[in-house]
Amino acid sequence: MLNSTLLSLLGIAPSFFGNALAQTFTPAPGNFPAKGDGDFAGGIFSISLAELPKYAGAGGTGPEAPKGNGAKTSGSGPYPAQMLTDSSLPGHTIFAPKTLPAGNLSLPFIAWGNGGCGLNAGIYERLLVEIASYGYIIAADGTPTGSGFQSGQQSKVQDMRDSLNWAFAGKATKYGNVDLTKVTTAGHSCGGLEAMSTAYRDERVKRIMLFNIAIFQDDRRYLLKEIKVPIVYLIGGPKDMGYNTSAKDYALLNAGLPKLRANLDTGHDGTFAATNGGKQGKAAVAYLEWQWRGNATAQAYLLDGGLEKDNWIEEHANWV
Repeated sequence: MLNSTLLSLLGIAPSFFGNALAQTFTPAPGNFPAKGDGDFAGGIFSISLAELPKYAGAGGTGPEAPKGNGAKTSGSGPYPAQMLTDSSLPGHTIFAPKTLPAGNLSLPFIAWGNGGCGLNAGIYERLLVEIASYGYIIAADGTPTGSGFQSGQQSKVQDMRDSLNWAFAGKATKYGNVDLTKVTTAGHSCGGLEAMSTAYRDERVKRIMLFNIAIFQDDRRYLLKEIKVPIVYLIGGPKDMGYNTSAKDYALLNAGLPKLRANLDTGHDGTFAATNGGKQGKAAVAYLEWQWRGNATAQAYLLDGGLEKDNWIEEHANWV
């Protein structure tokens, strides 16, 4: 079993993947559960802590990792954003523009899961405020400080599904003209597996964005057949536990499915600590602006060499 020091280096709480639910799903070819809820935090694509050492990778940080915590801002986009809570969605954190954007701007919706399936959404404030400042509404698992939960408690697929249900019940409209035809699930590490598990067989989800993670176990990759919406992997290079696994996933996605896999040499913790989420924030905003607003400059940044100029290594297929 991984010791706590190595888990810390990988950016993982010691309980990561470790809180098992009642055993209900045994992966086997042709065995497709009705929903993505699984036996571990993170859902059907997740893993037990006992299995993690087989996949952990080199660990540590690369030269693109932030050297410390960057400043917190209201984002670099045209709609200064904030982090707040909403009593209509307990146990979650909202990231949204501070004031309603003019002109009835359409605001895509994002459901976010944290690393370790943790419940402290504030860790990702720099990234999520940055995205929200471009005109997005985000509901993240957990509270701004992680308070209000039992020790060791982790988010589950249902928590992210609660975010979707909240938005589809019309409760996000106080933050603007939410567009529920443009819904993304996204997350870091275990939260990314939760995002993929939530998207599994949920037709409300139209895009998936994974940070520093992919399916660990070969015997669960057949479940990728049920991933039928475009997917992006933003990975932290060879030191990241998502490096080899995302390469496997990328190769096995359904034929013709739009996909992108980009690596920046950061290690597993990415650039979340940098001002505005650093280079991962820049890439995430570009992807969302291209997909949901047809921004040609953002598309070119991702597909035509912009990522490489920022030291990413990128591959993509089936977009145009």
